[in-house]
Amino acid sequence: MQITQGVSVGLSALQRNKLRSVLTTLGIIIGIAAVVAVVSVGGGAEHLMLAELERIGGAGLIVCFRKGEFRREDGSYYENKHPEYIEYEDLDFLLENCPSLKAATALGEMTFTVSHKRVNQSLQVVGVTPFYEEVNNWYIQAGRFISESDMERREPVCVIGSEIQKDLFEREDPIGLELRVGEERFTVIGVMEEKGNSMASEGWDNRVIIPLTTMEIRFIGQRKGWFYLWAQAESYEKVEQAVAEIKVAMRQQHGDEKYFEFFTAKEIIKQVGNVSRIVQILLGGVASVALFVGGIGIMNIMLVSVTERTREIGLRKALGAKRRDILIQFLIEAIVLSICGGLIGILIGSSLASVSGLIISKLMKASWPAVVSVQAALIAFSVSALIGIFFGLYPANKAAGLTPTEALRHD
Repeated sequence: MQITQGVSVGLSALQRNKLRSVLTTLGIIIGIAAVVAVVSVGGGAEHLMLAELERIGGAGLIVCFRKGEFRREDGSYYENKHPEYIEYEDLDFLLENCPSLKAATALGEMTFTVSHKRVNQSLQVVGVTPFYEEVNNWYIQAGRFISESDMERREPVCVIGSEIQKDLFEREDPIGLELRVGEERFTVIGVMEEKGNSMASEGWDNRVIIPLTTMEIRFIGQRKGWFYLWAQAESYEKVEQAVAEIKVAMRQQHGDEKYFEFFTAKEIIKQVGNVSRIVQILLGGVASVALFVGGIGIMNIMLVSVTERTREIGLRKALGAKRRDILIQFLIEAIVLSICGGLIGILIGSSLASVSGLIISKLMKASWPAVVSVQAALIAFSVSALIGIFFGLYPANKAAGLTPTEALRHD
């Protein structure tokens, strides 16, 4: 019996009992749809994290900061008594001696009352260096950014976020106007492009950016350890190499890199990816129960079909059909039934993933991409075919084992 003929006979048998066929494949449809939807929505977490990190500098982000005042060892806390702090000279040393770095900036943050005319707001004020734009993938929209000259002269100048322009200056052009930061006056020299409120960049449009050296002389004084280094590796692949180079540089500058912590965006991506995969496996395992139930349903309906068509089997064997022909016919029916359910499940699962992505995006106020995995769809399709083979083999073998005389005597 040819395969194409077997498929034709199998489809004809399924068409004669449309409602029964649909009900039989319901378990397969639900199981495959659930697996595809779960894998697709779960995969969106990693893509979302990559997109969010890209908004604040990208996956090559590296942060170096002094270890906290206390450390934890064996369940107890001990004071960190080391005298080493990150210094402004470290930034120049890193840029000169770390070839895997694309850019780096020193960064310090404080909160002040910022006012213009009679409007006051409590805002984050950030002290930075000229490479801040490139490291954070955030560029000037109007005016200019902080320059090396501003750093050297400790100029009282600032760059503001787009929300500050709207709230404090309304429709005025802020370039050249003054802001009061605490008790100090600063001249606005630029406005940053709108960043938007996402998970990673929430509040950035309400930042006041000033030269790091100006922040030091006007607000910090002699206090040490108040800023950290924010760097960008040349590529995602060079993050580990860049971290190793930074450690060597800090060892040369401070005698040992153990005084400092090193954080990379790559670590977050890996952690999110691991958690996402664990959740996908767990939820996929739960959804697979529906596939098993669907497989049992296929076996049950195929056994019923064998019983109903016993005389047909006997007649075909009497006319010369071989055991292999009967086996292939019923096996193909089970596979076709299962694959049809799998294809419908993939379509429904893809739709569910897209709808779920939209709902999650609205709830989280972030663009959660439901990435419909081609790999997941192919695996689901293969699993549905295997279910048809596995659960259809016994009924097909039972039908093929009937003798012509026994089958023809069946009522």
